[in-house]
Amino acid sequence: MTPNPTPVDPAPSEPSRAQSGIANVFRNLGLRNRSGFSIQSSPATPSSSSNPNRSTSQFEYFAEGSDNGGQDELLERLRRERPIQDRVLAAEILRSNVGDFPSQVVAEIWHIAQDLVRDEYPAEARQAGFKLLTACLRALNEPSALDRLRYYRTIAQHDNMEDFDDQLQAMIVLTSGGRNLSSFEREIGGLLSKWLRVLFSEAGRARQIRKREGGSSETVSGAEFCLKELFKFVTDIIKFNFGTFEEREITKLLSDVLSISRKTTNKKDIECSITFIETLITYGYIPPDALRPCIEILCGTYSTIRDLADDTWNAVSNLCKSHMAHKCILTLLDITRKPHRKSAPPNTNTLRGALWFLEKLLLENGENGLPKVQFSIVMTAFRDALSRDSPRLDMTICAAMGRILARPDILLQISFDEWAIPLEVLVHVSRRTTERADGVSLQRLGVKNVPKIRPQDKEVNTAISQTLFQIINQLEEACRQPDFLQTEGAVEFFLQVYGHIPDSTAEFVLNYYSSEHLCYPSCAEWLENSQRLVDIFFRTRKRPSELRVQVLSLIKDVYWTIREVCEESLLHKLVLVALEDFRTETDPRVLEALVRMIVDVAADSNMEMFDQLVTILVDYLRLDEPTAISPSGGGGATEADRMPPPRPPGISGVQGSLANIVLLGLVKMFIRNMNMNALKGVRLYEEIVKIAGNTECSEDARLTAMKLLFRLRADSEHRIFLTDNTESDYLAGVLNRTVTTLDDSEASTHLRDDDTASSRSNRSSSVTQSALFRTSTRTASERHEKGKRRISLWGYPESRPLPETPARESSPVLQTFYEPREDFPAREGPTLNPKTAIRVSRWIEQVIPIIQQGCDWEIYSYVLCHLPSQLANKTMFRNCKAHITLLRTCVCDQLHTNRLPDTDLPSDVKRADIAVSLLHMLTVLVSYREHFAKTETEGIVKAFQLGLHSWNRTAKPCIHALALCCYELPGSTSKFLSGILTKLSQIITSPVVSVHILEFLSALAKLPSLYSNFTEPDFRNIFGIAFRYIQHAKETASQRSTSHARAASRDAPQENSSTEQSDLPQYVLTLAYNVLTTWFLSLRLSERPKYVSWIIRGLVLHDQSNHLDEQSEACIDMLQRFTYSKRDLKPPGKLTSPGIVTKNWVNGMTILTIQMHPESGVSRIIIRRPAGTSYYSLRPDAPNARSALLQHIDIDSNVEEEADDPFEVTKLLPSHLLLQFAGGTAMTDQRPILLPDDEKVQRHINVFDRTPTVDFHKIGVIYVGAGQTEEREILSNTMGSPDFTDFVDGLGELVRLKGTDLNTGGLDHEEDFDGEFAYFWRDRTTEIVFHVTTMMPTREEDPLCTYKKRHIGNDFVNIIFNNSGLPWRFGTIPSQFNFVSIVISPEARSSFVSSRLLTRGPDDKVFYRVQVCCRDGFTDISPAQEPKMVSAKSLPSFVRNIALNASVYSHVFNEGGGEHISNPRHRLRSIKQLRERMGVPASVPRATSPIRQQTTTASSRRVSAMSSTTTSTDYSLASSATRVNGATANSAEQDETEDLLMSLDFSRYT
Repeated sequence: MTPNPTPVDPAPSEPSRAQSGIANVFRNLGLRNRSGFSIQSSPATPSSSSNPNRSTSQFEYFAEGSDNGGQDELLERLRRERPIQDRVLAAEILRSNVGDFPSQVVAEIWHIAQDLVRDEYPAEARQAGFKLLTACLRALNEPSALDRLRYYRTIAQHDNMEDFDDQLQAMIVLTSGGRNLSSFEREIGGLLSKWLRVLFSEAGRARQIRKREGGSSETVSGAEFCLKELFKFVTDIIKFNFGTFEEREITKLLSDVLSISRKTTNKKDIECSITFIETLITYGYIPPDALRPCIEILCGTYSTIRDLADDTWNAVSNLCKSHMAHKCILTLLDITRKPHRKSAPPNTNTLRGALWFLEKLLLENGENGLPKVQFSIVMTAFRDALSRDSPRLDMTICAAMGRILARPDILLQISFDEWAIPLEVLVHVSRRTTERADGVSLQRLGVKNVPKIRPQDKEVNTAISQTLFQIINQLEEACRQPDFLQTEGAVEFFLQVYGHIPDSTAEFVLNYYSSEHLCYPSCAEWLENSQRLVDIFFRTRKRPSELRVQVLSLIKDVYWTIREVCEESLLHKLVLVALEDFRTETDPRVLEALVRMIVDVAADSNMEMFDQLVTILVDYLRLDEPTAISPSGGGGATEADRMPPPRPPGISGVQGSLANIVLLGLVKMFIRNMNMNALKGVRLYEEIVKIAGNTECSEDARLTAMKLLFRLRADSEHRIFLTDNTESDYLAGVLNRTVTTLDDSEASTHLRDDDTASSRSNRSSSVTQSALFRTSTRTASERHEKGKRRISLWGYPESRPLPETPARESSPVLQTFYEPREDFPAREGPTLNPKTAIRVSRWIEQVIPIIQQGCDWEIYSYVLCHLPSQLANKTMFRNCKAHITLLRTCVCDQLHTNRLPDTDLPSDVKRADIAVSLLHMLTVLVSYREHFAKTETEGIVKAFQLGLHSWNRTAKPCIHALALCCYELPGSTSKFLSGILTKLSQIITSPVVSVHILEFLSALAKLPSLYSNFTEPDFRNIFGIAFRYIQHAKETASQRSTSHARAASRDAPQENSSTEQSDLPQYVLTLAYNVLTTWFLSLRLSERPKYVSWIIRGLVLHDQSNHLDEQSEACIDMLQRFTYSKRDLKPPGKLTSPGIVTKNWVNGMTILTIQMHPESGVSRIIIRRPAGTSYYSLRPDAPNARSALLQHIDIDSNVEEEADDPFEVTKLLPSHLLLQFAGGTAMTDQRPILLPDDEKVQRHINVFDRTPTVDFHKIGVIYVGAGQTEEREILSNTMGSPDFTDFVDGLGELVRLKGTDLNTGGLDHEEDFDGEFAYFWRDRTTEIVFHVTTMMPTREEDPLCTYKKRHIGNDFVNIIFNNSGLPWRFGTIPSQFNFVSIVISPEARSSFVSSRLLTRGPDDKVFYRVQVCCRDGFTDISPAQEPKMVSAKSLPSFVRNIALNASVYSHVFNEGGGEHISNPRHRLRSIKQLRERMGVPASVPRATSPIRQQTTTASSRRVSAMSSTTTSTDYSLASSATRVNGATANSAEQDETEDLLMSLDFSRYT
């Protein structure tokens, strides 16, 4: 059988032990050497004694003969005299069969063979002897005490260690596996100690040799195996025979075991030692003197060999359950204490084991029979152990603390005064660490005196940090429980280990300090506590933003709580504590909180503290450093840290770059202080201006500064306020900066823009006042790199341009700076203190270089968009004469030379758009005309003239600007007027300017002083422009009529491809005829006849047929009416004498009426025609009487006679009389047709007389007082400001309503229900009544002012004199028919009192902002569609002309784009209806209006009427038409045309 390598305790009688045993194992597996013998790891081979073949042969040999004979033979062979080989062979045979012999024989056998174990015999013999002895001991049945002693001594006295395996086996059998020590119990203790020492020494040498020879660690030497077996044997002896030993013997044996444990490096040795100690504790006791060494071994084993931890703990726990429990605990505590100088300190592993055992005893909490250990005792032991200064020991203590504090039942038992020691221990342990549990360095967390660790201690360092993290979390959770009483100590602990506490714990500490008011003066150390929190939590940049902001919130709350009771020095010290590292802050949220605190504190701080706070903010931007940062990061930040954080769609959230956050704070401070402290406001203004002009600052920060600066306004008293609406929507649209266009643009360029970023080299510093007046240039490196795009930083309208909503009221303490001696002209008076007044010049100094040189598109576009609206506030720039002059020069130079700044424009913005913006800015600068010399104003007009054709998109704004210049710069405009008309005639083919050209000509016609030097080519230019637009409008209408007809014929909808609105061609046609009529009436009476033939030919040939339409007929009738007459007199009274005979005739296109007194022959001849009604009174020849023209007047002429032209005295020419009897446009040989004298005819004539000869318009005028926004309060105004009164007075003539025969537009003219007076204005073609709300009574029974609104609500056009100081909102007075509001706002708003008490300057220096607001669907038709600055002197005429054109367009719009039938056309239709009723058609065929019927194109008769070289010959237009079209007209058709011309051209016979 195979030997068992780990034998158990066999029964002595088991026969199998004879076949196996440790000797066989050694024999088969061992290799002899001088140091002993070793056991290989390979399986053992069967022993020879177990070989069946060999044993069989031997027994067969000795079995022959009788049994006694065989026995005797073997005994003989065993005797000493026989050869050694025979003796060994005989011993082996007997060993196998000795169990079959009687005891006497067995004893005799061993007596014979006992000498075999002596040293003089060879090893084979000695081993055979010990094996035979072992077999004999098994076979003996209860040997005598003497025999046992003899056997024992035979075994014990053998000292050859080569035979120890067989020797030990024999001893095991002798003692029955350690159970029976009788006869030698007093001797075996020493033997065991000896064997332990010797075998341990042999095992140690074997291990050294193996290590030196590089043997496998798995190889087990014979000495090591024997040592293990010996340990087992010794343990069994103690287990079964502890009581037989004396204490000294136990102590000696234990000492040897402990010595082996200390010296060995083999785990098996220690395991055997622990088993021995545990057995000793279990079945006996530890001698008192050996207790500490034993416990030290147990502690060391526990801490070094984790596999034996359970066995070691079992030993200690059993020891603590014994009578030695108290002494055991004391020993453990003594181990942890600092050793005396003479005694050697215990091993660190021993200390760790002792701490572990104390921890486990504490955690057992008296259960399982273990003694209960007090918490304070264990914590004291932990604290004492810290004196060893061992990282691993600290790790052990920290881990133990974590496990202890994780037990809620333990926590509940800890008294209030017991917490100090464990927290002290944890603080001490934390000082050994260098990083937090997540690996973040404690130095980065602001922890001071962080130790340097060795690389081998890094793992221990990490473990301590992780355990500390767990303990902190456990304590935090405990602190959150209401029954936990040690929160104060725990919080102090958190602060001492602040580098390790998580963010939640830090938040808990802050909340605790806040709730317990530890940072308030109620606590004696409040200031130190505040400083401590800032140092620990705020200055640590690795803490989350929310936590750091919470610290600031606490400091801020403390400040606001104590600011009324503490000294300012303490308050300032508290604030400055948090601002010490402000300059290096890189966290946007924290920086925002810091800035917010600065803003709040600065509001009520003294000036010294205020300056310090402002300096802190400004220094953050590093504007004075050679290379300024963007700044998006602190001084030590990386480039990535300095990059502005990305914005969310839309910023509210994070507010752009870090510099922008600081700027927002400065802006907030300005908004809060501008109404409270002038010194603070000026200081902030100066700093914000510097930042706005600093090219090294980030773009979003500069934009933030500009958003504030561009919203600064000054009221009429020069007090500063902030407007919430810059009214820059027009330019924002031009530059594609509206929100809609930006979204579209960014969507199309997103992929291209992602990989690009704008870069900028060092730029020149902000422009100083001394450098302002010289032109500076930029190098290529200073310009923004082209082609690179960025995400748009702003869009219009801006949802929240300012961080706070400013007060609507003007600042009571801050006003614009003024130096009277710098005024123009210079004035006398006190100079304002520059420290308490805003120097607007500083701001404009920063803007002018941007206009001159350009810059990044975001900045440049913002300036272009917002500067004009700010310049419109003239009062604000009262001390900026030189700057305004320089700005004008800069803009004019760019427009004159077409050299715009070299700026990287987006793909959707063209240079023409920049030019439009500059033109708009120049238009505003017109209002500063008093600062400019004549040559400079001429430069302005020249820029507008050049802009008519320099860019594709500038014609319209230039036309609008020139319309304004006609009023504001008449002298300079008149100089360029001929050239302007020439340019206009060259661009009339552009459809986008048609309306604006005609409106410009219409307005110009009402300013005779401008065209007083016009020559015939100038007038022909104007008439030619009108002819071309008449032709264009009719062609457009004809094309639309054709397309509609085709669509109707196909019964399918036809999409209109024209870009013009349907009502615009009709408006153009109406304007063109109006220009033709107005300019003809503006001619001198003596000059009018020379243009008649040319005008008639233009009307006929432009009609594209040989027929005249109604408008042309009415126009020719006007020519007949006014070619030879300029008189407008009141009609005579009615004839009331009895017997008057009246007859009526239709004579051509007139109604002739003769009223005669048959007896006296006195007659009145009345000639009614479309253009007016003429009255002639005649007397027959008689003595003292003469036939003469007594009186002539037009019907419905209620206005005073026009002022006489100083250069023309003649008002009437003889040819006029002839034309009145010629029958109008129906030049025919037919005689007059007598009308029947019946009621029907008379009613028709009466209706005709009630039809005015001029077009009538009614326009509302509404005054909006200061702060008014609601309809009721606006309409309730009964008076306006003085400037409103002056404006209304300039609109027209004041007329008494009661009894007037004028058209009042619905105003009561009988009972003064709608007021006593109204304003009227009229010329020879138009009449306007103004419904002024302040002139209408406000009745108590009508609180909603419905009586006023019934007039205002039905007026197409309302003039809003907005003195509210707020933007006018279209629809404030809702109405179905209010299409247009012309809003007039003072350039500087004024209050109710100031508007009445303020001394106004000359009317030519007081300006108003005029803008036209239309309802949705209206076309851009007015020069004031974009705001215009108009002087008080020109305001009435400018606004009246705009209102008139708007009213005309509103009539067209109200008709849905159909024909606008003028009153002369109504009268013409009435005459034609009368002729048709009498059965006599008109002599001249009437062409159907092209709006409703398609006409045949006659391109061969088109005329180019725009040439200024056209002559006044009869056939110039016809020949011109032939040349233009390059074809010869059919002679018959040409004859027909000439006949028509001959019949209409009345100038040939007059």
